[in-house]
Amino acid sequence: MTPANIPTKLRSSGIVSVGDVPWGTHFCHFYETPKDLLDILIPYFKAGLENNELCMWIVCDPIAEADGHRALRNAVPEFDRRLAAGDIEIVPHSQWCFREGVFDGQRVIAGWKEKLGRAQAAGYAGMRVNGNTAWVTGGDWTDFARCECEFTRTIAPERMLLLCAYPLPARSAPDLFDATRSHEFAIAKRHGSWQVVDPRLRDAKAELRAYTEQLENRVVERTRELGQANESLRALSGRLQGAREEEGARIGREIHDRIGSALTSLRWDLEGLDKVLAEIQNLPQLAELRRRMVAMIGLTDQTLDIARRIASELRPSILDDLGLVEAVEWQAKEFHTRTGIPCHYRCSLEDVGLSPGQSTNLFRILEEALTNVLRHAHATTVDIVLEKQGGNLVLTIRDNGIGITSAQTLNPGALGLLGMRERALAAGGTIDVSGEGGKGTTVVVQVLLLPNMSKAE
Repeated sequence: MTPANIPTKLRSSGIVSVGDVPWGTHFCHFYETPKDLLDILIPYFKAGLENNELCMWIVCDPIAEADGHRALRNAVPEFDRRLAAGDIEIVPHSQWCFREGVFDGQRVIAGWKEKLGRAQAAGYAGMRVNGNTAWVTGGDWTDFARCECEFTRTIAPERMLLLCAYPLPARSAPDLFDATRSHEFAIAKRHGSWQVVDPRLRDAKAELRAYTEQLENRVVERTRELGQANESLRALSGRLQGAREEEGARIGREIHDRIGSALTSLRWDLEGLDKVLAEIQNLPQLAELRRRMVAMIGLTDQTLDIARRIASELRPSILDDLGLVEAVEWQAKEFHTRTGIPCHYRCSLEDVGLSPGQSTNLFRILEEALTNVLRHAHATTVDIVLEKQGGNLVLTIRDNGIGITSAQTLNPGALGLLGMRERALAAGGTIDVSGEGGKGTTVVVQVLLLPNMSKAE
């Protein structure tokens, strides 16, 4: 396990004066009496058990295994069950730290690593350990102090906390100095309360906590701003689409009313002129003039059809006059007429109960879906269904073409699909576009019908 894999979230030490610490923390505790020892170790191990950590207590005089069991039983609910389950182990130092009567630091480290690996494999978040150093004699001190530094380097990248206990009466001032230096910090009782000997840890934790809170606040604020920006863009997109529909309707009316009327008048005049020419018998080149007149009438008819089609594409009058149900049926017939691709429409509704804006958005989605069928699907048939499902109005467009791929649906450059999604959102609904290779593409739009807007089928 590498340091990059260690989560930055702090772990509760259970010790009020220490607070939260990160994984890999190696600190020490100076005590004078058995009560001092238990005052620190009981909340330390209780916090570990509460946070799904494997706990290991390496005991030594003045605390024996039975003392540890009794103290934890009074503090930890269901302690005996936790002990039987292996959530905590209380072992004598002679069993864990010695090999043939000699302290073996490497054996201790290897044992911790093996136990930590098994703990994580069993689902524990990590491991916390305490060892009492009261057994260390003067002859062993130098080797043990060197191992303490090795302990710090070894557990730094691991999901492990290590608290070492030092009895003040048994240690000299140089020993205590060595102990403090080989640990990240120490805690000791001063004026009746437990305090951190090295205040730099407390300051560093406070700074880390403040920085974390600032970072979280910034993330929340940026997320909120991004959400507001998205809502603003969506509202702007809706206003632009609405303005475009209104402008299209206005231009369509202008084309239909003015240009259509002018072309109709022109055709009537040409027909009247053709009748006059038909009554003249002796005018030279009469046949040629009448041929040109018929061609002009035909061109006028074509231009009138083009004007009507442009006006219809800008804003189909059937959508305003008869509603979405009839407009979808008309669009299906138009698609069949223009492309030759059979387009089957099924709808049993009389009125869909949508607002004009919602109806427009669904109709434009249908137009875009049929355009995609013509351009990309290589389909030979299209099925359109407009129906109610529960409290939703559902529009389904399905073809039997080559089928759209997942990559194509997620392509940010697919502006047609993006426009369909925006229109579905603007209508207060959802859209799903899916395909199956060789079996076609299906577009499903669902819009929630408000109770007071829903009509009987």
